Formats: sequence, C-alpha cells, structure tokens
Amino acid sequence: METLGGLNWPLSKAEDITSRAAHVFHERPSLLSSSHYTVINPQMVEPVAKIRSYRIEDEKQVRFVIAKAAMEGLASANTKTILNPLSLSLWVLLTGLLIQFMGWWPKQGDGILAYISLMLPFGSAAVPVILFSDWNNRWYFEDLSQHVLRGPDMVNFQEYYSKSAASGLWILEFAGRLVGIIALDASPIDKINSNQKVHDTAILRHIYVDEQYRSTGIQKDLIDYALQNAFTASNSAVTQVKALSSPLRDYVRKALDETGFKYEGVSENIGLFRWKMSNRVLTKDEWKKKITSDAK
Repeated sequence: METLGGLNWPLSKAEDITSRAAHVFHERPSLLSSSHYTVINPQMVEPVAKIRSYRIEDEKQVRFVIAKAAMEGLASANTKTILNPLSLSLWVLLTGLLIQFMGWWPKQGDGILAYISLMLPFGSAAVPVILFSDWNNRWYFEDLSQHVLRGPDMVNFQEYYSKSAASGLWILEFAGRLVGIIALDASPIDKINSNQKVHDTAILRHIYVDEQYRSTGIQKDLIDYALQNAFTASNSAVTQVKALSSPLRDYVRKALDETGFKYEGVSENIGLFRWKMSNRVLTKDEWKKKITSDAK
C-alpha cells in the first residue's frame, strides 16, 4: 500500500475512492436512482467509485468527454460576461431605449399590468447582450476544441500514453459509469518544440469531472493519482509536472492549488474581458514535502 494525500491507495488495482464520492448523496439525494445502487435483501449497497486505466472500449466516451471539457469554459465565460456590471448597465440602457422608442412607458392610471408588460422589452433587450457575449467568447473555445481534438494523443490513446512509464490516461468511474478523466503526458518530447527532447517534464491534460460530483473534491484525487504515477513510476525521469489553469474552470483551478501547484506566469488572455490563463508547476521535491505534511 502506498500513501497518497493522506489516503491509502492500493497501486496494484483500481483505487477505491467511494468515501469521497458517497458524500454526493448527502448533498444531492436526487442522484440516487436505479442505475446508481444495487438492492440486496433489500438493503442498498453504496455505489463504488474507482480510478482505473483507460481501456479500448472507453474510446467513444473519452473522446466525447475531452471535447466537452474543452468547451465547458464557454458557458462560464458567457455567464461572467452577462453578469458583469458593464453588461448589466448596457442591458438596462437598451431596455430604456426600446421602451422609449416604442412609446411603452406606462401612463398615470394604467395600473399594475402596464408595468408588468415592461418585462417584454426587458427580456428582448437581453438578446443582443447574450448574442454579443457568445460571439466574442465562442471563437476561442472553438479553436481550443479543434486544437485539443487534433492533438497527437487523440490518434491512439493507448499507444500514445504507453510511450513513457510515467504517462497515463485514467478513468474516474462511479457506479459503473464514467464521470471523470485525467491524462498525464510524460512523453520525452518538448510540448512546444518537437525537435527537442525533454525527459523531466510532464503535462496534465484533459482534467474533467461531471458537475454533480465536483462538490466532493474528487477531482483532487484524480490529480493526486496522476502525480503519484508521474513521480514514482518505474524508470520515471519526471522532476516536474505542469498544468494550465483557467478562472473559467474554477473546480480544476482550486484542485491544482490544493495539490500544491504554484503559479508560473500568464499563458494568455482570453474572452471579451481578457481572463488570464495561467501556467502552474509542481516539482517532485515540493510534491514530496506536501505528501509528508498532509500525512501528519
């Protein structure tokens, strides 16, 4: 048994992380359905959550989840854009202009229904704000999705993540269904300049957990498991792991912070309000210190 983040993780088989995932049912009882539990005489057995290696039969689901993860920041970007004070001010201004142009201001004695009818122009004025927000934010995420789906690992997952002992693609499975994934790319090539060999740096890719399970913090377990593999795998030369952090995927950002990743610098600014994508890094020495500290 190996210790990872204060938990005992049997490395010889898929890791049982049921205790974390089971918290979901205290917070979201509606998730209990016939697909999530087994009835035995007639007691319910807790669903089992585990991390396991990618299998060929997972390919379609994994491709879908990777594409979904690449685009999920768009909804967050649009929400943040629409709820920004500038956007809300523009929305109110457009509403007033529309009401003024159409002559819909209530007159004295019109009654409460005249004021309720103003909901129509209020809603109508929201349409151009929403469309403008999506139009400005969408192009980045569509480009990102295309870039990810054309990545070198997408040709053959099993072959690509077998190039290095430290590499891997893992599935988070709960009650027999895929609810999350993570990949660690430790292939011995520079991720920027393919002509240069780099053996000591690995990259975290495709971090994703279904929304209803994120409140359990199970995404941290995924990252912990990938790090364990990166730094302790046989013949692993990895001395640091890097990841990209986005304010539009807050659950991933928080998990990286909790795991010990440090801010390295801004990667790029994206979206209408130029949100900062940042590079994060965790060295093997810092990882060991955190493991020791968490075990106390």
